[in-house]
Amino acid sequence: KESMQSSWGSGFGNLFSSSSSGNVNSPERDARYRHDSDIVRVDSSELATRDKVFLLVNRILNDKMSLPGYIYRHLIRKHIVRSAVGEEIVDFTTTPNDSEDREVVQTRGNNSRSSRHDAHGIIKHVTAALLEVRPGLASSPSMTEMSATAVEMLVFGEIYNEVFDEIAQLTKEQDNNLSVKMEKLFANSDNFDNRSNSCCDSAADRMVSQQAIAALSSLPEAHTSTDKLSRCVEFLECVSAHFTIMYKENDRGGGSNDMNQCIDADTLLKMVCQHIIAARVKNLHAEVLFMEEFSRDEQLLRGKEGYALI
Repeated sequence: KESMQSSWGSGFGNLFSSSSSGNVNSPERDARYRHDSDIVRVDSSELATRDKVFLLVNRILNDKMSLPGYIYRHLIRKHIVRSAVGEEIVDFTTTPNDSEDREVVQTRGNNSRSSRHDAHGIIKHVTAALLEVRPGLASSPSMTEMSATAVEMLVFGEIYNEVFDEIAQLTKEQDNNLSVKMEKLFANSDNFDNRSNSCCDSAADRMVSQQAIAALSSLPEAHTSTDKLSRCVEFLECVSAHFTIMYKENDRGGGSNDMNQCIDADTLLKMVCQHIIAARVKNLHAEVLFMEEFSRDEQLLRGKEGYALI
């Protein structure tokens, strides 16, 4: 075991221990976990720990012989079936056996949060089962966070469209109003060419960070709250860096020796609004609500992610 811990790195030493490991002989255990060990043994310089965790979780949830894999597949199928008939997953161990139970399910099926409730339930049950049978994935707070993120990525890989469509329907009026306001701003702005949706002179072009626009425009491509938050952080960093450099260049031109000037929060907010208008992200309210709905406290307390969402 000491050899395993030294060769596999921190957090992976007890990956293969489980509540039933005492009933499994060594050759059988080695055969069962051979693919896991192949992933773990890869040098960290070739494969980051976060990527190792994702590959391990992906393999476990797609293993037909594993309990987490069974729960994962069962709940995903349950969601697909119930989404088709407008029902909601209440408890995957319970089925409506009498008229009273059927009435409860049908009533909850009218809830506009049904897909979001399903997503929360699937992520919760699958993560709990995964950490129960593979305690090594919960050996530290960071390892637990990476495991939960991996589960979230796999779950939303299956049900993201249903969940996001539900949120988009809820924020449809807000997003439509925002689109109308943006169109009016474009129509009345001298800094934008309405025919090309781009800046029409060099001065206006300098006021927009193309890297920030690219980061914000990629928001719909992210299908987890973790990925969406990271792109929001990248967007803010690009805006801040762009205008900090621009202000420093202006200082040089004016003969100022102050090379440490950075934009303040009020100026950053103004620039962010300008970039939001320029990027014209579809369903922006829905994107924000998705992040608010599925972001974990651990993510929001990190600093940058929490500030970006606020």
